[in-house]
Amino acid sequence: MTITDAKRVLQIVGDLDRLLVDVRDPVLRDADLTREHWQVLRLLADGQGHPMGEISAGLGLAGATATRTVDALAQRTLAYRHPDPLDRRRVLIYLGEPGQQLLEQVDAAILDQATTLLDGLNPRERAELVRLLERLATASNAQSE
Repeated sequence: MTITDAKRVLQIVGDLDRLLVDVRDPVLRDADLTREHWQVLRLLADGQGHPMGEISAGLGLAGATATRTVDALAQRTLAYRHPDPLDRRRVLIYLGEPGQQLLEQVDAAILDQATTLLDGLNPRERAELVRLLERLATASNAQSE
C-alpha cells in the first residue's frame, strides 16, 4: 500500500468514525448512557459474567473508570455483581434484565440509524465491506498483541 493510499484509508475511517459518533451518541444520550456504559453492557450481554479486570482490559478502560462505570450501571440495576461460583473471593459482573432490555432498545435504535448509511450498497457490496472490515480489524488486533 502506498503512503497516499494509507492516508486516504485513515481519512475515510476517521470520517466514518465521526459519522458513527453522530449516529450513536444521540441515542446513548436519550438513554442516559455514556459510551463506556454502552460498551460494558455490550460486553456483559454474553451472559458469562466478567471480572472487573477483564472489563477494564477488554474495553481499554482504566481500572477506576471501569469501576465507576460498573457502579453507575449497578446503581440503575442495569448490571449486578455476584460472587464467582468457582472462586468466592472473586466478583463477576452480569447484565441485569433492565440492562438487557435497555441494550436491546439502544442497539436497535443505533442499528436503525446505521442501516440507512448502508442503503446505497447492494447485498454483494455490503458483504464485501463486512469481509474487508473484519480483515482489517483482525490485522489490527494481531498488531496490538
